[in-house]
Amino acid sequence: MGEKFQVDLDELDGVVRRLKHLQADMDEPNQKIKYSTTIPKSAFGIGFDEAEQISSAHDKMQDYMTQVVNALQDLIRDFGGKAERSHGAYDDQEQETKTSMNG
Repeated sequence: MGEKFQVDLDELDGVVRRLKHLQADMDEPNQKIKYSTTIPKSAFGIGFDEAEQISSAHDKMQDYMTQVVNALQDLIRDFGGKAERSHGAYDDQEQETKTSMNG
């Protein structure tokens, strides 16, 4: 006979809710990276190589941080979607089992 297992649908629902909340919370850092960390090239100085190097390093770091936050958001979105679909599938199966047992 097959092994029995039970899925706590309430806990799985809680995971989905927490992931959606986390995803919404990630919007703020994403916006800050894009708009609040921009420094005009002239702020580093004009007419010498080091100013251009610093400006370029800043731009690269800003791009990198944007990629990191986007990757995190994608991961959270993917895991949240899978958790939500799993919850739906387990819930459907539970309902089908109850219906078949009740005749």
